[in-house]
Amino acid sequence: MSENNRLSIKSLYLNSLKKYLFWLYVIVFIVTLLAIWKGGEALKNQQIKALRIDSFEQLNQLASVLESAIAKYQHMPTLLASNDRVKKALRDGFESDINQLNRELEQINRITEASDSYILNTDGLTIAASNYHESASFVGRNFAFRPYFQDAIQGKPGRYYALGTTSNRRGYYFSYPVYEGDSIIGIAVVKVDLTQFEKRFANQHYEFLLLDPDGIVFSSSQPNWLYRVFGELSHVELQRIADSQRYLGKSIEKLAIVYQKPFDEKSQIVDVLENTVLNGTEELQRLSFLRMSRPIRLLDFKISILAPLKTINEEISLWRAIFAGGVTITALLFGLAMLRTRMLRERSDANEMTRHNQAYIREVIQNTQAGLVTLDQNHKIESFNPAVEKLVGQPLAPLVGQPLNVLFQFDKHDEPELSFHDDFLEAANDLGIKVLTREGRLCYSDQTPVPVEMTLCEMQLPNRLSYLVTFHDMTERKRYEQEITQARIELEERVRERTFELEGANTRLRNEIEEHKGTQRELIQTAKLAVLGQLSAGINHELNQPLTAIRAFAGNGLKFLDRGQYEQAHTNLQHISQLGHHMGDIIARFKVFARKGDVHQGPIAVQTAIMGALKIMSPRYKEVDIELVVTEDQDFIVNGDMVFLEQVLVNLLANAADAILEEPNNERRVCIEQTMKENHVVICVQDSGNGLSDDAIKHLFEPFFTSKSSGLGLGLGLSISQRIVEAMGGQISAQNQVNGGAKFCVTLPRFIHHSSLSKTPKEER
Repeated sequence: MSENNRLSIKSLYLNSLKKYLFWLYVIVFIVTLLAIWKGGEALKNQQIKALRIDSFEQLNQLASVLESAIAKYQHMPTLLASNDRVKKALRDGFESDINQLNRELEQINRITEASDSYILNTDGLTIAASNYHESASFVGRNFAFRPYFQDAIQGKPGRYYALGTTSNRRGYYFSYPVYEGDSIIGIAVVKVDLTQFEKRFANQHYEFLLLDPDGIVFSSSQPNWLYRVFGELSHVELQRIADSQRYLGKSIEKLAIVYQKPFDEKSQIVDVLENTVLNGTEELQRLSFLRMSRPIRLLDFKISILAPLKTINEEISLWRAIFAGGVTITALLFGLAMLRTRMLRERSDANEMTRHNQAYIREVIQNTQAGLVTLDQNHKIESFNPAVEKLVGQPLAPLVGQPLNVLFQFDKHDEPELSFHDDFLEAANDLGIKVLTREGRLCYSDQTPVPVEMTLCEMQLPNRLSYLVTFHDMTERKRYEQEITQARIELEERVRERTFELEGANTRLRNEIEEHKGTQRELIQTAKLAVLGQLSAGINHELNQPLTAIRAFAGNGLKFLDRGQYEQAHTNLQHISQLGHHMGDIIARFKVFARKGDVHQGPIAVQTAIMGALKIMSPRYKEVDIELVVTEDQDFIVNGDMVFLEQVLVNLLANAADAILEEPNNERRVCIEQTMKENHVVICVQDSGNGLSDDAIKHLFEPFFTSKSSGLGLGLGLSISQRIVEAMGGQISAQNQVNGGAKFCVTLPRFIHHSSLSKTPKEER
């Protein structure tokens, strides 16, 4: 096996080993990270379980304390309702009895530590209260709207929780009816202020929440959590809470819970966003808690404890950081050891590769087809390969130590560029050029010069400066260049000749196009005049009627003037003026229709074009008694030419009339519709004639083809109409209707303003 094959196999083996070790390191690293993460999770779950056990005991203790503290107040309204002084004050209403009752209620509150005690009459009006002497006294206030009053007035014990409308303090209300025999004469109410419980549990290492049946925080160790929803409420539920005036218009918002996951059957992991003040700056922090809840059946409330997980999370993060750091240090030490081993191995391989490369380079230099010459730092020839001797045709051993210009001479056209230097290599050195390419000739002794391309490249060797000169034989290239130059000269001559011929052909073609356009304009004008000839009888009738009326009004006007009836004469002159305008409008419309011209694109109203065509065709339609039906104006604007569009519609209306008159028994009716199809407007002319034959549909738009009776048409109308519509960027089509008759449709592009690109036609109106 050769040295090259052995090195190649060894290189492949090392590359495979490197890839295997790399992926092994990656897998070990990932497995280690997973182990650290899973270990941290296991340790975290173990600590949270211990915290859950402690928190559950604290939750039960907190619930028991709260239940026992509030339970002692639930029978106070019953005791007050049985008090004779309460009944006497409600029954008689003497001021002395009420004053005495106020003092007794105040004393009862002081002894029981209740928030407020007060007595309501059957109308809900407070007649006595423990806070009678305070500015926010309940005396004289009506609480008939409160549910605890409504329950008690029906003979049932009442319970209610709300934000006080007078004291603006949260409390739980107990009520009981005051009986006189079998009749209810009043209501006794005791309010328990929950603030005292918040103060009692405010400095614990956990947060607590007291949630009402709707999930709203009624009491909490965090004041900014009050009136927040620990869940979701519908709009109907929020409206019901607002109507009850339970929270006096407080904004009921959702607690900022960003993460919630069950930990076990009795607890949850909850993350809450909270604004905290650190170093005088308010920051939004994410706080993690273990939440545990249980109901308080006495109040129909639910109490929750939120034990913070910050300490546990910090301990687990520290544990993970320590283990990750240890693994990282171990990996670095292992990597350093592997790197040192690899460096020693690569140094040995590099030395071996250097020896191999040197031998390989020698072989390449000796066998390359390009001539190679090396120069020392003084630009003297040091060595050369056999290819240079092959180019020159004789040995070059005597040239070692000689300057390069003994062997190579550059072309004359390069001399001006380097005329201020005596030597080519000195010019390259002075200009600071690292790679220099020139064309020249190899000439030695009396041999024929060989055209070559010389490339000079600077080689910065470790101990000295050297140059490498490469020579490429350009004999074939020069011959190709001469052939290409001759071919280019011949091609340019042929191009000039062909260009002269094309210019003459283009001139003849432009003349033919102009003649064709003139012929087309004449055909269009001929079609217009043909239509006008067909309409001449109707035009005569349309003008005769106003002329007859004008003569009559003029004669009558003269008689009115003779009699001095100037007002009647003035009226006749007005009629004559109107008839004159009407005749002028008819004549102007036909003058415009008969005008010659080219298609000029622009925005035109479809309805205006239709009405213009109808003014031209109305006399004929009236003459032959054909009904015209025009759909409602849709305010469509198309891109086209008004006069030419009118000509197309006149041709279609004339053809429709001819088709109807071919059969005397046909229904005489023509309908014009305009619809929108994407960004195009479609104008359809439908007649009640006999329709089109299959042969007529195939050749309908061909010049000089007509399906009319002999002598009734030239067969140019539809062909010219098709050219006009296509010149306006549209198309025209024809088809038979299901219920009889033919239908011709003209489709034109809709004109769209930039400001109305997104509007429908109805919106534009």
